Amino acid sequence: MKAFRFPLESLRTLRQQREQATQQHYARTLTLCDGAARVLQLAEMELLTGHALLQSELATGASAARIINLQTWCKVLELRRNECAAVLQAAQTEASEAFRALTAAARDREALDKFHEKSLRAWERTLLSAEQKMFDELAIQNAGGPLWQTAFSN
Repeated sequence: MKAFRFPLESLRTLRQQREQATQQHYARTLTLCDGAARVLQLAEMELLTGHALLQSELATGASAARIINLQTWCKVLELRRNECAAVLQAAQTEASEAFRALTAAARDREALDKFHEKSLRAWERTLLSAEQKMFDELAIQNAGGPLWQTAFSN
């Protein structure tokens, strides 16, 4: 009997490659999320430092020009923090989409893998059946040998 050959093997390979590509894309998006989260954390720390400096200057009675400069600087820091938060949100959205693509690719590959396994089991059952049939035929031929002939020749 011929060796097992899965007719959709090329599609199975393509799905495995697609799943690997989506895994790599998902890993890159998670790395981007981590980086964006660190940048946001730094921006928030910088903003807190700016607010603390402003409070300190207000408490010590700094000049109006110094207070205005610090308030303007704090507004710049708030804008930077908001931009970082938006970048993080976009990165998280991209990571979420990449995860959905990854699960879809894995589901597609798993479905084809199950079909492959089912086909392989069916081929193995057919092989076992053919072997059993061959053994049965050999047993019948051997039974028709000298003992069978002597029993019917009398």
